[in-house]
Amino acid sequence: MNQPPARRPGDRVVRRRVKASQTIDLPHGIERQGVPNVRQHAKLFSLALVAVVLIASVLLALPWSSRSGESTPFIDAFFTAVSAFCVTGLVVVDTQTHWSFFGQLVILLLIQAGGLGFMVGASVVLRILQRGATTGLRETLLLQDGAPTLSLREAAGLSGRIARFTLTVEAVGALILFVRFADDQPLHIAFWHGIFHSISAFCNAGFDLQGGYASMIGYQSSIVVNLTLIALVQAGALSFVFFADLNAKRRWRTLALESKIILVMNATVVATGVMIFLAAEWNRTLSQVAFIERPLVALFQSVAARTAGFASVNFADVTTITLFSWVAIMFIGGASASTAGGVKLTTVGVIGLAVVSTIRGQQEPQIFGRRIPTPLVFRAMAVVTLMFLAHFVATLALTVTQHYTGSDFTFLSLLFETMSAIATVGLSTGITPLLSDPAKLILCATMIFGRLGPLTVVYALQIRQHAVRYRFPEEPVRIG
Repeated sequence: MNQPPARRPGDRVVRRRVKASQTIDLPHGIERQGVPNVRQHAKLFSLALVAVVLIASVLLALPWSSRSGESTPFIDAFFTAVSAFCVTGLVVVDTQTHWSFFGQLVILLLIQAGGLGFMVGASVVLRILQRGATTGLRETLLLQDGAPTLSLREAAGLSGRIARFTLTVEAVGALILFVRFADDQPLHIAFWHGIFHSISAFCNAGFDLQGGYASMIGYQSSIVVNLTLIALVQAGALSFVFFADLNAKRRWRTLALESKIILVMNATVVATGVMIFLAAEWNRTLSQVAFIERPLVALFQSVAARTAGFASVNFADVTTITLFSWVAIMFIGGASASTAGGVKLTTVGVIGLAVVSTIRGQQEPQIFGRRIPTPLVFRAMAVVTLMFLAHFVATLALTVTQHYTGSDFTFLSLLFETMSAIATVGLSTGITPLLSDPAKLILCATMIFGRLGPLTVVYALQIRQHAVRYRFPEEPVRIG
């Protein structure tokens, strides 16, 4: 006896009583071509990125976008647009002295669109992947088929909450900064600077309006400015999803495992950065800073290194110890679905747990009474490996380009610059404006990859994951 075909997602059972001689037409199956899905949104986001960057580049290249009234070279306008939309902060011209108010407004809109847009998009995609990985067979089949596992109402609700969170935090930060800047500047300039720096800090962009490529050196000793920017950077780098879980649970025991890992990793990275900066720069860039203000400067730099890109010291004068250590801190970045870049705190946390568990003789990573699935460890290793490979290729390309153009930049400076680009940080030793045009294009490609790469890899790896119906015979190999 033939078995009836298995039902597929979207199939319907139609029961109707008919006469012996009557025929009926069955309804057509659900057309999935028009259903919105993650693949389509990823393509649309990539196309939108290219379109927005090109349009913004044209606007920034126009004469009225610069203070001098002269057209900006298109390569510089393009670099600025990519850096702003990818919320990186690397600049080839000074934001305050080169761009007019119109140019600065275009840059600010790019920062807001890039930061908020990516946080909303990443949150929706990761929620879909999480639901597809933790729910039943139907959701898994729908995800593999390209259909969404979030309804439009759920996606719209999540997007609205993220937008309200973002605008509220930025408004509070802008008000505080406006009050502080009003002590030094006319009210209309203080108002604009408060808005600009608040959005730039929350989106972890690192663009500033202080002039002379000085970043926040002029406010090095200002407790209000430093603490406000630190709070804004952390709010953007830890993500709405984390704060929503923190607000809902409010107790360590009931927090989601991901939130616990983010808290532990964030505290560890920030504390490590503070200690390294104090030790390495105590008699260097901190030598002219008042003793009581040095911990604040170190804290600001440690937090900003997480992809914010602000600096209250001149990174052209820091020690090689700081530069090399900051490469690692920039590579880690912030939390998933945040405005920060890097491979993300949870990714590094999962790999660290796998190493610790291996040393302990455990077969799976375990922490806080929970275990991490082995496929998740493999995906984390793949993300880190691919980002390492991309950084190596970008550094090699930048080194070769500058070698043939006769530049005498040190290898560590180029290594630092490419990590700043791929982790969308924006810190620089001052060489960005001096790079050749091919090198600028390399950094543009690096910034775009750094913004989209980790999330794209995670999505692609989970989509390709499937149940294995067989296992090959096991055979050990020698390692170490």
